[in-house]
Amino acid sequence: MPMIAAILLTVVATVIVVLVIANLTSGEKKVEHKIERLYASDEPQFLRSMGLLLGPPVVAGNRFEVLVNGDEIFPSMLDGIRAARHTITFETFIYWSGEIGERVAQALADQARAGIAVHVLLDWVGSSKMDKRYLSMLCDAGAQVVQYRRTGPGSAA
Repeated sequence: MPMIAAILLTVVATVIVVLVIANLTSGEKKVEHKIERLYASDEPQFLRSMGLLLGPPVVAGNRFEVLVNGDEIFPSMLDGIRAARHTITFETFIYWSGEIGERVAQALADQARAGIAVHVLLDWVGSSKMDKRYLSMLCDAGAQVVQYRRTGPGSAA
């Protein structure tokens, strides 16, 4: 009987180690399939298609601006964070490392310290490689930070 217990323990330990390694070493996936653009973003058919794709229709009175890459996205995002006057609800599936990650965390923390209600929602896997200093910075400033979709033992996926 002790031999069976030892074998079972070895199998369980091996499975746990393999799962941990697989979760920690999985690289970012690249989009290999290009989606052909059917409509320009200023065409009426584009708005109709977006409404059908995303669920609720795009309503009149709103505006959008197409931001192509990080050089366009992050300055606009930081401007939006700094311009908030009452609340910020910030959700992202992947959090960035390096300078931009720190700048976004600092801007959100500054707003929380200024009395703005800051709520940060992060995908657990997408933010798993996030510098833990950023989480501390946000929490210490009074921001509410939640990581969701935690995977692994004891989690509700």
